[in-house]
Amino acid sequence: MSARFTVIIEGVDDASVAAEIENTIVGSFREMALPGDWRVVVKPSAVSGRFDFLVQGLDVRHAMSIAVPPSLLSALIPRRLRESLDRSAFCRAIAGATTTTTTTTTATATSA
Repeated sequence: MSARFTVIIEGVDDASVAAEIENTIVGSFREMALPGDWRVVVKPSAVSGRFDFLVQGLDVRHAMSIAVPPSLLSALIPRRLRESLDRSAFCRAIAGATTTTTTTTTATATSA
């Protein structure tokens, strides 16, 4: 595992499944070519039959819950990770556009 990626997997007893989940997560980050350091925690949820998936990196902090058995986590995590990061980027872009529009409107109203 790279120093850029910290992956913590809890509640998965089968070491080969845990290794597959870790490799899938690191591979997904490399494929997306995301900058900076990232921390991912996969652990059993307080809700039975679910796993919590926590992602932290740069200005992203996201948590989600996935209702699958441990053996299917490595198949589902890459898609959910990409969806989560795409949604975070979209929300930041919208927030930035709103701030820019507000700033421009305020500046225009002040100069008028």
